[in-house]
Amino acid sequence: MKPFPAKCFRFLACLFLLLLFSGNGDCASRFERVRDGKTVDFDAMVGDLKGAKAVFIGEVHDKREHHNLQLDVIKALQQRGIPVAIGVEMFSFDQQPLLDRWVAGEITLPDFVRAYQQSWNIPWAMYDDIFLYARNNRIPLVALDVPREIAMMVSRDGFASLPPAARKLIPTVVSCRIDAPYMEFIRRAFENHGNGTQQFMHFCEAQQLRNQTMAWYLLSYHQREPQRLVVVLTGVGHAMKRGIPYEIQQLAPLPVKVVIPRLTAGARKSLDDSDADYYLTD
Repeated sequence: MKPFPAKCFRFLACLFLLLLFSGNGDCASRFERVRDGKTVDFDAMVGDLKGAKAVFIGEVHDKREHHNLQLDVIKALQQRGIPVAIGVEMFSFDQQPLLDRWVAGEITLPDFVRAYQQSWNIPWAMYDDIFLYARNNRIPLVALDVPREIAMMVSRDGFASLPPAARKLIPTVVSCRIDAPYMEFIRRAFENHGNGTQQFMHFCEAQQLRNQTMAWYLLSYHQREPQRLVVVLTGVGHAMKRGIPYEIQQLAPLPVKVVIPRLTAGARKSLDDSDADYYLTD
């Protein structure tokens, strides 16, 4: 795969994930290991994660404790000598030069915060420690998402509405399937956020487009930097195994692990054991 040229459909996707998954509570240090049902501590989990090439740590975007967990994992892997990169949903792939300049120290903090605020509608304070840690430690940041205007177009009128110029901006591997297991999860979530079969199908296509594009760019980065483990920061609905990890496995056998933070009881019931390798427990 050759890399495609280096803003997202944010609001609706963020809204349904925030409402569906919002929960309370501080990060704990105990995790349910799905493969055997055992409860393990943070160190044991990290010891397992370091064998992967991509680690998805789901988030509810406005929950600071979820971002604290993400940063703790990044630090722990780095301290164990694992070369890491950070994949981010908050920036679309055409903004990669901006992230490169930030990590290289070529952009001032105020300028980067302004760029962040134009790209993502969650307060900077939710992510400041992560982006500053990446810059201070020269950890590569990988922009993964679809440009805003493309995702909005698909959400409104479907993938078939994209003009040829827009299709050239997304990986040719994207087919916008709507029959993946992830579709059923989206259907349950969508019940509270819209109505109408056609509207749902377009929303589903937009989510699939985002998942498949993020999978493609993650694999593209892995091909260029195979020694690095990419810690991927996305909403729970993208991080779960029916989301981006499913799309990755359709393209290449990349070793992937998924960590889901503490969620509300209702949100946790919408997931099953096959959606993650680790769940943060109370």
